Amino acid sequence: MSLDPITIEVVLSRLRETTESMAHALFHSGYSPILRESQDGTAGLTDGAGRVVMVGGGLQYHSLLYSKAIGSIFERYPVEAMRDGDSFVCNDPYKAGNSHVPDFVVATPAFFEGRIVAFGVSVAHKADVGGLVPGSSGAAAREIFHDGILVPPVRMWTADGVNAEIEAIIRNNSRAPDVVLGDLRGQAGATRLGARRMAELCEAFGEAVVTGTMDALMARTTARVRAAVAGWADGAAEAEGWMDHDGAERDRPVRIHVRAEKSGDRLTLDFSGSDPQTAGPINTPEPTARAVSMQAILAASDPTVPMNAGAFEAIDFAIPPGRIVSPQFPATVNHYFPTSHMVYNVVLAALGALNPDRAVAPSGLGTGAMAIGYARGRAGKATVQYELMTTSLGGTSAGDGAAVVLPMNHFAPGTPVEIVETEYPIRVRRFELLADSAGAGRHRGGIGFAREYAFLTDCTLTLRTANHRHAAWGLFGGGAPSPAATEISFPDGRVEAMDVLETRRMTAGSAIRLRQSGGGGYGDPFERPAGLVLADIADGYVTREAARDLYGVAVDEAGALDEAETRRLRRAKRNA
Repeated sequence: MSLDPITIEVVLSRLRETTESMAHALFHSGYSPILRESQDGTAGLTDGAGRVVMVGGGLQYHSLLYSKAIGSIFERYPVEAMRDGDSFVCNDPYKAGNSHVPDFVVATPAFFEGRIVAFGVSVAHKADVGGLVPGSSGAAAREIFHDGILVPPVRMWTADGVNAEIEAIIRNNSRAPDVVLGDLRGQAGATRLGARRMAELCEAFGEAVVTGTMDALMARTTARVRAAVAGWADGAAEAEGWMDHDGAERDRPVRIHVRAEKSGDRLTLDFSGSDPQTAGPINTPEPTARAVSMQAILAASDPTVPMNAGAFEAIDFAIPPGRIVSPQFPATVNHYFPTSHMVYNVVLAALGALNPDRAVAPSGLGTGAMAIGYARGRAGKATVQYELMTTSLGGTSAGDGAAVVLPMNHFAPGTPVEIVETEYPIRVRRFELLADSAGAGRHRGGIGFAREYAFLTDCTLTLRTANHRHAAWGLFGGGAPSPAATEISFPDGRVEAMDVLETRRMTAGSAIRLRQSGGGGYGDPFERPAGLVLADIADGYVTREAARDLYGVAVDEAGALDEAETRRLRRAKRNA
């Protein structure tokens, strides 16, 4: 049916309000800091066929995984087997498309006059779902069964309430069952809210208007992405990045490569040059690789375009099976995030060559997570501290990169110090920015930082970070930032470096220091205005020595600009 623009906008506003309400319910009912503080989750809507329509808050790339989850539910439960009040759950990445086993998917069909018109969907991380180590994502994992309990698509809620048997199975496979089940029930509540609101929307406007508006939104997105791509010059560009290793073969770096080819209003991303899937846990599922690539495409074209299924209609992918970005069952995928972040950065790098006006230098690559298992937390129960590792963003054509931001998910904050110390037997001794950690450039990268923790009790630590050996790179003459690094100090004074993927038994009195890398620089550092370099020195972001060596800016002992020496240094660089 034909809809007038005003009606479409009114219904779209109601859809946005619905998804934002779902996200608010999800994050404000969360039991775990990973959900309520770091907002490692999403809540949104699909149409009745499972096509992603809209998402509220959280990690936007989650939303583009909803379609596979709905498809897997349909494989087990045909439409005629679903009832109003049902909610389904799944966490098997090879069935539901979630990024790794700790990410549970919950979906609730929205019925109107006996027909399914939409689904309320949520994906959210769980603190512990079994597996080799507390936090479930172990460095020693070599197959998906090491990553934790695998729940196929099952009906967990009905109009009569929760399926206690399924809940008991999940409880029996978690080291922190109360927190996990509390978060899971919060997810269910958010999706059921969305399903109810969709039925009410159909009651208010009619089913045809609501479904027609969702179709119009996706078609509009397809047209906007194609129009943005059409404005670029035709051509091709390639980019690659390297992961330190996969956790199994520690001497072999792993390559992620993309070739971007643009012709007319079509863009193709080809990952055929990426390395094969690995034995260790750094593989990223193909739906996640596609989703983060789409985030990069929108960032490089028009970030106001909404994330929904329509975006994929404008993009072609070439991803052969069995690559690190398309692993095949039963490969482990628990450490997918740094790999996905590298996919995001190499796609941005390739697209920056095709559309230089929106080029962005890579962000710091030391992303991942830290999981710590305690026999007794502050509340007296066994618990798992799970924290996302933030880094800093790269410089752009418009300005410097932001510091202490989770790249690719700029809205997912780190866990506040006060929450960490309140809930877990640990003390945060330092949280500070690091001088000279950012890539130099006309627009420098965001500043790197250090976070240091002292353990107050014995515990099991699993570190899942990245790129201690292979740092990010600069763009258009910009410099590379320092790599990430992690050290452990022991009560006897010994200090040891930790690898990017490692599990250790820690004793009370020991400490860990995480040094997170800054972002890459954009443009020639010798073109950076001297006044900005002076401000960075005053703020402690850049040392006087680095200002001279990297930016050609000379500063005297009093902190004043030496204009004559600065001119000499920069002239020498131009004449070199």
